[in-house]
Amino acid sequence: MRARLLWMAVGLLIACGTARTATAQPFTLDEKIKPAELKLEPLRSGDPKTDGRLYGSTITQTQPVQYFFVQGVSIFSPVYVGVTADDPSASAQIALYKETWDQPHLHGDTGSGGHWDATFRTSGDFGIKMTSDRPQTKYALLVWVGNEVNAPMPSPFTRSGGSASLTRSSVNVNVLYIIIALLAGALIAVVLMKSKSARTCLLIGSVAGASLVASPSFAQGYDKAVAAMLSDLKQFLSQQESVDKFWQSLKTRSQSEAQPSDAQSGPSVPSSCVDTAWALPSNPGCQCMAAAVDKLRKNRQMLEKLRILVANQKNFVDKATALGNSYAQLHTLLGLQWVGIRKHDIEEPYAEFKQISKQKHQALMDAIQKDLQDVSACEAKLGERDWYQKFGFMYYEFLYAAYRPAF
Repeated sequence: MRARLLWMAVGLLIACGTARTATAQPFTLDEKIKPAELKLEPLRSGDPKTDGRLYGSTITQTQPVQYFFVQGVSIFSPVYVGVTADDPSASAQIALYKETWDQPHLHGDTGSGGHWDATFRTSGDFGIKMTSDRPQTKYALLVWVGNEVNAPMPSPFTRSGGSASLTRSSVNVNVLYIIIALLAGALIAVVLMKSKSARTCLLIGSVAGASLVASPSFAQGYDKAVAAMLSDLKQFLSQQESVDKFWQSLKTRSQSEAQPSDAQSGPSVPSSCVDTAWALPSNPGCQCMAAAVDKLRKNRQMLEKLRILVANQKNFVDKATALGNSYAQLHTLLGLQWVGIRKHDIEEPYAEFKQISKQKHQALMDAIQKDLQDVSACEAKLGERDWYQKFGFMYYEFLYAAYRPAF
C-alpha cells in the first residue's frame, strides 16, 4: 500500500511538471485541481458605492468539488463573494483560499437559508472551492470587486514652517535614513507567479490601475438569483457611510497578507498651502497645487500598493516552495521532478519579476519627482523659491529608498 501511494505521488508530480497551469492562482501540485477563472467585467451602476468589477452567473455542480479563482484584485478594493443555492435543501459548501489550495482561509455553507456571503480585502488572486454531495446542484455565484478607495495616506506637508520646524525635520530625516539602512539589508522580495504573461499583467495592471468603462444597467443580463444578490448588495452598500469607511472595516483574507500601513510616512516638509490632511486652503494662489497634490497622493498610494504586492508574493512563493519541498522529501524521484518545477515556476519567473518591479518603482518615482517639482513651481509663485531643492528632495529620497525593491 505504501509503495502504491508513493508511485501515485510520483505520477502526480510528473503530471504537474508537464501540464502546468498557465494562470496565476493559489498554488497546488494536485493535477485534479483545475480551477476555472471567474473573469470580472466592468460595472458602472450609477452609484459610486457599487461601481467596480463583477462576475455573476448561475452554475451547475457537475462534479462533487469544483474550483474557481479570481485574479488581479487590488488591496485597496473591497471584495464581496456571495452564493445562493437554487434549492435551499441542497446545501453547498464554500471555502476561500489564498496562497495554496491546502488550507482554506474561510469556509461556510448556504445552510437552511440557501445563502452565504463574505466581504474582505486582498491583493492579487484568491481561490473558491465549491462542494456539494447532490449532483446537478445549481447555485448563483457573485463576485464583486469595488473600485479602489482613497485609503488614509499620511501627508508629507505641514503648514507650520519656520527654521525650527525645518531643523526638526532634518533630524527626523537623518534618523529615518539610519532606520532604512538597517532594514534594507533584511528585506527580501521573492516573487512567484505561475506564468510570465499573467505575472506581468498582474504587476502592471494592479499597480498602475485601469479606468472602468460603462456597462449595462446594474442587473441587466443576469439570471434571477444573481440579479437578486446584486440588488441586495446594492442596498447593503448604499447603507454604508462611504466605500472608504466600508473598506477600512474589512480584514484581509489571509492573516499573513501584508496590509496598508503608514509606517513609511517619511519626513514632513513645509508648505505655504498644504496641511497634514492633504487639504488646500481657499486661497486662490494655492489652487495651482491642486493637480500636483492629487497626483502625488495617488502615486504615493501606488507605491504602497507595489510594496504590498511584493510582500504578498514573497509569502506566496515561500508557501509554494514549502509545499513542493514536502513532496520532494518523499522520494528521490520526486525530488528530481521538483527541481525542474521549481526552476520553471519559481526561479525563472522571479528573475523576470525583479526587472518588472524595479521598472515600475522607477516609473512611479519619476512621476512623484515631477509632482514635487510642480508643487515647487507653485511655491515659487507664492514667494518660496527653490522649494524642491530645499525640502521636496528629502521626501523624494526617502520614498525612493523606502520602497525600492530589495533583491
